[in-house]
Amino acid sequence: MGLVIRSAEKLGYHRDGALLGLSPFQTEERRRLWWQLQHVDLALAVRSGLTPLTLMADWDTKMPLNIEDDDISASTTEFPKERKGLTSLSYCLYTYWVIDQQRLFFHSEKSRFELSWQSNKSLPLPLKESLINQLEDGLNQNFLQYCDPLKPPDVLLQLSARALICGMRMRSLHPLAYNGLQGHTSEGHRDALLTACMQSLDYNVAMHSQPSIRHPVMCVLVEAAQQDDASKTQRIWDLLSDLYSTNSTLSQLADDRRKFHAAELVVAAWKARQNNPNLDQHLSKPEFVTHLETQFPECRTGLAQNSSAKVVQDGSAGQRVEPVTPDSFLAEQDVDAVFDLDFQDIEWAFWSSID
Repeated sequence: MGLVIRSAEKLGYHRDGALLGLSPFQTEERRRLWWQLQHVDLALAVRSGLTPLTLMADWDTKMPLNIEDDDISASTTEFPKERKGLTSLSYCLYTYWVIDQQRLFFHSEKSRFELSWQSNKSLPLPLKESLINQLEDGLNQNFLQYCDPLKPPDVLLQLSARALICGMRMRSLHPLAYNGLQGHTSEGHRDALLTACMQSLDYNVAMHSQPSIRHPVMCVLVEAAQQDDASKTQRIWDLLSDLYSTNSTLSQLADDRRKFHAAELVVAAWKARQNNPNLDQHLSKPEFVTHLETQFPECRTGLAQNSSAKVVQDGSAGQRVEPVTPDSFLAEQDVDAVFDLDFQDIEWAFWSSID
């Protein structure tokens, strides 16, 4: 991807075509290509835990116009007027717009833009809230108000945008809720974080997909084990049940160790709740918890066999055999006790680094 970006820069795609005296058609074509490269580069950077260097560089290519393909052609001599409302390009434009707004904001604040700005403890909360509110208002005004609930692409755009803003608020609240930073009390922020996490899971349930649910699932599980409000407890476990029923692949534990570890934590949260005499015990055991439990013996056996096979294979090659990292992080006896932990005890690196 770095080679592609460098090649695009050598061809001048980082300069806006209008400044170079190119035709409207060529300019629009270059804008669409450059911004899509930025989007793909950013997506790959997120997987690597990095911020693309080009994101804050001094390039001036403007965003593509909100038009349909038929509105412009090679013979067009003037830029067409942008359409009001959504077009076939709007789903792409929404992602470009979010990137552009963050670039402009951090340029104006003379700050360094990095993908982790929401959880960056050195940035004051009012600054984060200012940008998040600005993004939410802009998304509502430019995109979401035009969404038609009968059109699947519009629904996907709306859910994606809402989940994006919700995720930003969630990550900005995390340090305050569990570390008591910046002179704030953590209890109110903890409630706000739980609300944001549950809302994030609601959006993911609605989209029938599992990406980006790691952080909210972990937060909700901690509260599921400790929550003393009966109605909120019921809501949490109903939400987790919906998550597993609408995302059937989450129950296929053998094909991804994140799913197996998440399932272990779900069962641990339930057992911790049932073993706590200070909490309401009238909640019926969810069926999905029982279903996950029944898969554990087979999954642990399979993981053990895979680990043994790796040792034999590495040893037969005459290479030094490294200790095998277990794919299951909980021994069977640990499941009952694991939820003595609080939110800050979760190993976030596990969920952030594995792909």
